[in-house]
Amino acid sequence: MKHYVNFALLFAFVILVASALLRFFEPFSLATTRIHILFGAFVLLLVGLHLSSRMGYFSRRLKGVKAASGEQLSSKRLVILPLITCAYLLAACFLNWWPVPHLIALGYEARNRATIFRPESGTAIRPLEKFTQLKRRTDQEASVFIEIEWGPTYDPVAEFPTPFTGVRPQIAIWAESSVGALIETFFVSEESAFSESFEWAGNERRRVDILPIWRHQFTLASGIEPDGDIDAYSGATPEHSFSIANNLHEDPNGFYISVEANVPSDTNEFYHSKQAETEAGYTLPGIGQPSVFYSAYIDPESPQKYYLMEFVGHGGSSSQQSGEVYYDSSQLTTARNLIEKILVRVERPPASE
Repeated sequence: MKHYVNFALLFAFVILVASALLRFFEPFSLATTRIHILFGAFVLLLVGLHLSSRMGYFSRRLKGVKAASGEQLSSKRLVILPLITCAYLLAACFLNWWPVPHLIALGYEARNRATIFRPESGTAIRPLEKFTQLKRRTDQEASVFIEIEWGPTYDPVAEFPTPFTGVRPQIAIWAESSVGALIETFFVSEESAFSESFEWAGNERRRVDILPIWRHQFTLASGIEPDGDIDAYSGATPEHSFSIANNLHEDPNGFYISVEANVPSDTNEFYHSKQAETEAGYTLPGIGQPSVFYSAYIDPESPQKYYLMEFVGHGGSSSQQSGEVYYDSSQLTTARNLIEKILVRVERPPASE
């Protein structure tokens, strides 16, 4: 048992360190997180077994038994110095003391904070086999509930991929003003949320290649153009905090709820990569048909509670992408069957007396 614990601890520790480095220096990955959690628990168990076999050592040292070199070790020094070290490191984590800020600054999230999307605290997402449900609550007793019913061309297995299945479909859900300015992004699929580019259908692709409409809207919040240039006119301001909370009852012009979705490798006779890059139907390898775009106008002054999103258009081929909505969908085939319908329910805050 002793030898098993020693070698298992060695191998598990190496895997734990590797997953920690990936989590720190690379974009968020659910697979890496699972590995880190599982092997962290395994290392914890092995360390517990190892320490339980060394209880005699701790007992002898605390009694001040001489070391093998003949030196009389102080039990107080043995306990106090490690305790002070651990106490300082713990306090540094809570109070942001050295070396915490310097280490955090080296991480992926610190270096790419502007382009990483994280939902507001009042947002909950629930993926089901044939549906995806999202609810955004505000602190003003108002909420927006969105239910996407997937169509026949949606692959539920791909939504929860394994090393032997395909990649995830990419989805973005957001709200924008009546003049097209981003209000708040509610949800973006994992890969697109944490990195500007990632492997999709075996190819390195940018999220603007997959969700071009949302990504151009996201420039307003991130201040970073899809090509990486800094947009000096974008970013949160006192007048624009990128939150839906006030728009449910303070915006007389209303707002739009929008959904953009795309699946990999859904080529057809018009949209594919085996043509000149200047052709209207050219799409990068792995992209296939462009993203589909749905929207619903929410009127805060209307008593209407339920809205059915309408198909508006698509994000354009790789030769067209500009962030605009393309309304001619005559060349779309299976992409039109990706979504069956999208229902929106709006709960408005109670009227103030």
